[in-house]
Amino acid sequence: MADKMLEYILKLLKDDPPPEVDKEFVHIPEFCELYKELISIRKILSGMKSEKKVFKERETRLQYLANHDPLTGAINRRVFMEQALVEIEKNMKNHTPCGVVMMDIDFFKKFNDTYGHVAGDKALRHLVALISASMRKNDFLGRYGGEEFLFFYGNADKKTGIAIAERFRKILESSPVQLETGPACITASFGVASIEDEGVKCSVNDAFIEKLINHADQALYQAKKSGRNKVVSFGEGENVKINL
Repeated sequence: MADKMLEYILKLLKDDPPPEVDKEFVHIPEFCELYKELISIRKILSGMKSEKKVFKERETRLQYLANHDPLTGAINRRVFMEQALVEIEKNMKNHTPCGVVMMDIDFFKKFNDTYGHVAGDKALRHLVALISASMRKNDFLGRYGGEEFLFFYGNADKKTGIAIAERFRKILESSPVQLETGPACITASFGVASIEDEGVKCSVNDAFIEKLINHADQALYQAKKSGRNKVVSFGEGENVKINL
């Protein structure tokens, strides 16, 4: 009897849902009292487990919000800079080139004025969805600010970086935003900068990454100045290298 009772108690502790009181023990007051106490403990532990799960979910959600742009889901500027620092150091250690691309939706203010800011928000999400679906495995996209985004490409020279940006440009150009009023076309301009422009002996730090992004921004400016909806690399046209 004692062994059978112990076996039943173990089942009561482990099984989900817990078994009902065995008819063999239902007439034993001490056992019935123990049964009630064990059930109460299980409920308390179950509640604690649920609270822990909810807390973990909230923690994960807060961490996501801290690292991502809430509108588009792209990583934010801070996280982009942190990841770029790690990846550039890795590429330099392996003696492989890499770089950044800055992109800007063309005439975005006009788009907002024409279709409304809700449509503008949808256009931003549309861009991020298209680029994210077309990225290579280890590359990443971040929102820099407004309608400007930064893309990091690793293990690739500037020529490849330009080709990647050109592929993005064509995808965006041929994929209208689907609005309630119908499809609306958007285009973007791209500026490409590579660590090849900076010299592989440079120290990789925040200033280095800011300079690289500045060069991509200069190339983007030239792309917009020369007609928009195009890709320009740093060093083309009137780009002027900045020494920090």
